[in-house]
Amino acid sequence: MNTHDVTQKLLDIFSVLFPQGSIKKEWDAAKNSQDDFDRNEFYAPRVDIAIGPFNIDRQIEINNRRFSTLIQDNLEFLHKLYDISHLGENLEYISFDSYLQTLNKNPRCFIALEIENTKAAKRALGDIVNASAMGKIGIVIPVGQDKYEMFIKIKKYFHYLEQVGKLEGNFRNLLIIEASKFIESFSNNKIIP
Repeated sequence: MNTHDVTQKLLDIFSVLFPQGSIKKEWDAAKNSQDDFDRNEFYAPRVDIAIGPFNIDRQIEINNRRFSTLIQDNLEFLHKLYDISHLGENLEYISFDSYLQTLNKNPRCFIALEIENTKAAKRALGDIVNASAMGKIGIVIPVGQDKYEMFIKIKKYFHYLEQVGKLEGNFRNLLIIEASKFIESFSNNKIIP
């Protein structure tokens, strides 16, 4: 399966769960910005799939209330995402309720999703940073088990750096879900309304 096919399948899944206008493919995080995020001054990532609402103005508190409502309205879906992610596979690491406390406090969108089919660790690092920094919930979708294992290894490295005091944070709002597992989990009648 290539990234184009995965992207289309994910767009189909999300179109059942979220309003059409809230789903953006190749979303430019600086486009239509009404806050201080100036593409002339800062790097402006393009997220493979972004789901709004979009926090592109200076109304962070109002937008965070919208995100909180969306989280409450989609708890079952979010719990399923957690369960099929690297966090759900390793329950002693962090519980779902604890995970919800680690979500991004000032995201650009509700969900930022990066799809990756490379073995280049540097590219994977960029995907992790972009998904985590842009989304209330960041999701990385590696295509293939070998890529999934690479992302897990990088995430463990970040966790280690935090434990030894070399890194604040740890991209805690990030979920890593292998592409075929994501698609299988939400295909056909398995989609949560």
